[in-house]
Formats: sequence, C-alpha cells, structure tokens
Amino acid sequence: MKQNLIFPVFLLITLLLGACSDEETTSCGVNVQVVFSEGAATESFDGIKVVLTNKTGGTVYTSACSSAGVAAFVVEPGDYAASVHYQTTTGVVFNGRIESLSLLPNTDEAVRTVKLALTQAKTNALVIKEVYYDGCKGKAGEDYDFDQYITLYNNSDETIYLDGLCVAEVDFSHGIGSPWMELDPDMERIPAGYFTWQFPGNGQDYPLPSGAETTIATNAVNHTAGEYGHQNSVNLSAVDWGFYHPTLKNVIAPDVKPMTMLLKVGTSNNSGFSMWGPTVMVFALPVSDVPAYVADPANREMEPDFWGDPNEMFLMVPREWIIDCVECVSADADAGVKRVPAVLDNEPFIFSSGNYSGKSFVRKKSVATNGRSVYQDTNNSAEDMEISVPLLKQ
Repeated sequence: MKQNLIFPVFLLITLLLGACSDEETTSCGVNVQVVFSEGAATESFDGIKVVLTNKTGGTVYTSACSSAGVAAFVVEPGDYAASVHYQTTTGVVFNGRIESLSLLPNTDEAVRTVKLALTQAKTNALVIKEVYYDGCKGKAGEDYDFDQYITLYNNSDETIYLDGLCVAEVDFSHGIGSPWMELDPDMERIPAGYFTWQFPGNGQDYPLPSGAETTIATNAVNHTAGEYGHQNSVNLSAVDWGFYHPTLKNVIAPDVKPMTMLLKVGTSNNSGFSMWGPTVMVFALPVSDVPAYVADPANREMEPDFWGDPNEMFLMVPREWIIDCVECVSADADAGVKRVPAVLDNEPFIFSSGNYSGKSFVRKKSVATNGRSVYQDTNNSAEDMEISVPLLKQ
C-alpha cells in the first residue's frame, strides 16, 4: 500500500512546485527613469507620478518617482503604455509617453530600466472647447446621433483669423489601436479621416476675437422642434458653421455658413464623428496652393497593414501644422488606445457615459482674466476635458 502511494504523492509535490513556479512568473518588475527635456534639467522629481496602463485589459498602475526620478513597478506581464502628466508649482506642464512597452515575466534578478522623456506642453491660442458626438435618445426612444457639433475657442488675448484653417477627425476612429501608431508611434504626419473641412476666407474675413468661440454642427438645424422634435437633443439652427456639402446628407439652416469640404475619402455621404470616441484636430495648411497640396499623391497615404484600402488615400498632415487636438475613447478598457503621438495629446479622455447619453465632453475652465475665461490646455485630454451637459443646452 505504501508503495502505491509513492507516485500520487510525487505527482502532487510536482504539481505544487509547478504552481509556485507559475505564480513566480506571473509578475514582472520594471523601473521607469523620468528624464526632463533639454533646458529643464533643474526641475525636481518631487510629485511626479508615472502611470502604466495595460493596453489589453486597461489595468492601471501608478508609482511615484524617487528623488532620482525613478518609478518602480511590479505588474502583470503584458503590453503597456507608460505616461506622465506633471505640472510644476510655477504652472509649467510636462508630458511624456512610451506608447508600447512589452513587459515579460522576470527570469532573473535584474530589473529592466526604461527611460521616459518629458517635454513641455505647448499652450495653444485656438483650442477645441467642446465636442458633442455621443447623440441622445430620440422622441420615440431611438438612438439619435444626427446632432453632433464641436466648438472652438480663442484662448488667447489676441484676435485669431479662422480663414483657411481646417477641421478633421483623425483616422483611425474605432475603439482599437491605430495601425498608424503601431507603425510609427512618433508619427511625423497625422492622417485626417474621411472628411476634411476648411474655413473659407481670404485671410482676415472671419476674425475670432479674444475670448470668443465658434460652433460647427454636422447638421445645423433645430433638432428639438419642427420635423425633428427630439426634446433630448440640441437646437443647432443658430450656430455659426455647418459641415455641409450638397452631395452629402447633412442639412443646414439658412443663416448658417457652410464649411468647405476640402477632401472626402471613401463612399460615405453622411459626415459625422465616430461613436467609438473621436480624435478631433484643428490644423493649418500653410501652402500657396491648398487644392494642389491635397491632390498631390506624396501627401496622401492609405491605412497601413491589413486596414489599407488603395481606394482610400488619406490626407497626411505634418505634425507641426496641427494647432490643437483632443482624443476621446469610450471605455476604461480603451485607455491605452492612441491615434496621435504624445507631443500632441498625452492621454485620451475616457467618455464613460455610454452611447446616446446626451452628454458632451468639454474643456475645463482654468481661470478668468479681465472678464475672459481661460481654459485648461496641457495637451492631455485625460486631464483637460470633462463630461458635461452640452453647453448649447445650458
């Protein structure tokens, strides 16, 4: 009998040892060394926190830096994004991000150290103040997203001219990782999505004074009355601009000015923002012949990898031409989803209200100067934006 027990006992011990071995390999250590950009080397590391976000499951880990600027982590294996958003006591903001950090179980005592460079955030004169893309419940309880809009705001103390500026949603819009970012996390050129719209004008026809704003609607009509009658929606019949072109399904009220459709990619005839959470950018095209620039094959690309369609050639906008950009994703699990590099927007805003909630995301008000509102602009949507009732309903 005792001999018969030898094998089962040996098997049990083997399984237990195997389980311990597996448990020991289900975590890994990593040190993130924060490095300031040139010219900011005297900044203290006190108060700086590094955030690791698991790009698959959305799990978030946070660790404070030591006096030497090192944040230590012990996390589950996986593919991570590492980010820092830090504001000094004098109000200077630094951001930094590593887009893809593959962490494997530790097999020895050596802990990997990676460097994360911080750059000072650029304050924009023209900012995206609000994006209402989520839609609402219609008069019969149906999903209604015909009423989207965005608002731009002059955050400076000088007049800005809108003439020639462009607005577009950044491709790739769905709630998954961008193939453009996977190909090149630094992205010297940013892909404008399926529609690129431009303000008309010859240079100084459309001034936006200090502290003023302008709103552009996908369908610039009163969605709360008349043939629409959706009480949960918004009256957009009195906005300044409409994303309108006679070849599209979009509609526009008589007194609303139409934007110029600079480029349309694909077959859709309904211009609207992604319901998975859009990334929206405002940019300039500082060239003498804009139509020629847009038509030039050197300035167009199809989506990389298996997403690519040779019939869909997107406009590639040099990163330095982008004036402002805000990112949004629709769930915590998508916190690691990025469509633009960190220098444009460090972390996406998580719109957690669910689809057709009737809510928008708006930029937080920072201070008031001489009666003029100033909005927070740290190139970090996760910190700069918040969920709100659409401002046009207030």
